[in-house]
Amino acid sequence: MTASAATIPLPANLSVGSAVDALELGRGALCVGSFVAADEVSEVHVTRLGNYFERAGIGSSMSDALETMHVLREAEPLGGGYWIPTPIRAVDLSRNICLLVAPHPTVELRRHFVGARRAGAGRVADVANVQALPRQSLNAWRGTEGQDARTWAAINVDEVLPQLAPSLMSEGLEVFGTRMGNGRFSEPEWLQPGSAGICEWRGVRLFRTRMGATRYRYFFGKQDRGTTLMEGPAVRDALRLQFGLASLAGRTLVIRVRSVSNTTFVSLPMQAPVTVRRLLRALCDEEPRSAGRIWRCCVPELLPILMKELEELNCETTHYE
Repeated sequence: MTASAATIPLPANLSVGSAVDALELGRGALCVGSFVAADEVSEVHVTRLGNYFERAGIGSSMSDALETMHVLREAEPLGGGYWIPTPIRAVDLSRNICLLVAPHPTVELRRHFVGARRAGAGRVADVANVQALPRQSLNAWRGTEGQDARTWAAINVDEVLPQLAPSLMSEGLEVFGTRMGNGRFSEPEWLQPGSAGICEWRGVRLFRTRMGATRYRYFFGKQDRGTTLMEGPAVRDALRLQFGLASLAGRTLVIRVRSVSNTTFVSLPMQAPVTVRRLLRALCDEEPRSAGRIWRCCVPELLPILMKELEELNCETTHYE
């Protein structure tokens, strides 16, 4: 018999201080709403999940909570407003520590796994305490094939070269490049065609054209003799390509790192690609109003893991006080 939300209470302690933690509430609501049996779950609609958020007085926070669970791969949308939790598993971050990927609230994980604790939006535990859990590789969880941005960009440029075809130079077209910021730091910038500082590899550049107030179309292109544009296909991951092209062009972007007591602030030159942003979201807290560029790592033992994975962006890392 399918259990109803009315007969299964949410776990207690889904709050931080006096405020309800929307992410923990979302985890609890999804687990309760999808419960069928100990080894069986079903999809649950956002209307049902929204009831818990409304009762807690944070109805507007549901979308953000579900989006975070999706980024962390704790839950998956099925379409039509339905969601389903994913199976619990461990992702090894080092020999001693792992990431717990689970839809369960942290307070529930602590009941079953000694030392389970929050780190950013994710939860970590000692490897020795989760030996019985299924394993998923870090690359598989992040959704990356293991290539750094520079290698990935070079491969993509080689693939699109035969696909370039003559096109019209539209008004408002911009090209990705870099500039020197703060005296010596290389920072990303969108430039007019023909400007200095444009990043390219084998003559191929990253172009964008505005599609709406905040939407752009990104595509490969090659500009010959001023106004002639050889246009290629759309770009699969524009952020990753920007990091890669900057490195290939010898205009390496800079990541700035600053430590204060046991907290380390990692400042990116721009928002990270989704495969890197997934790990940042799991292990760090995003600084408000930073648009995904500044992250706080409050667990010192996780910093070396994070910095190692950030190497795939092919940035220069600068430490400062």
